[in-house]
Amino acid sequence: MLEEVFQMNQVEELVKVVAEAQTDKGNVVIVTGKPGSGKSKVLREAAESQKWTYVDCRMLISEEFLAIPAADRGLYAPDMFADILASYNADVIILDRLQTLFVPVFHINTDSLMRKLSKKFTIVTAWPGYIDNGNLCYDKFDGTEAIRISPDGFKIWNVEG
Repeated sequence: MLEEVFQMNQVEELVKVVAEAQTDKGNVVIVTGKPGSGKSKVLREAAESQKWTYVDCRMLISEEFLAIPAADRGLYAPDMFADILASYNADVIILDRLQTLFVPVFHINTDSLMRKLSKKFTIVTAWPGYIDNGNLCYDKFDGTEAIRISPDGFKIWNVEG
């Protein structure tokens, strides 16, 4: 029971953060937290309670996208993904499993992608990595550095779990 109340308070907090982001240009909310802290659960519950569109990033990787030569995918991804998201007719898009887009063969610059998508939608996503020296970080499975993104222009909200 206490966990449900705590979770609901976090959903309410996230809703407020998203409302603030919607008044800004470049409206991206990055949800951070330790592994297992409930980032995805809060996103799903907020999507349900607010009727926001919840999209698993794996759904963005279409056959059409994969047919593009690998080196050109990063160029076409923002427009292709924006078209897919526009079909939902939603202002707020929850992007879960963001790490799907980190696969090197996709050649997607996730930072640039989110910034471009945020011109059309409010993007809310769970960051699957950690924060180090003020940057959003995600490492490859072998522990080597993979992605470092400056959070400038993004709203960062941390799940307490």
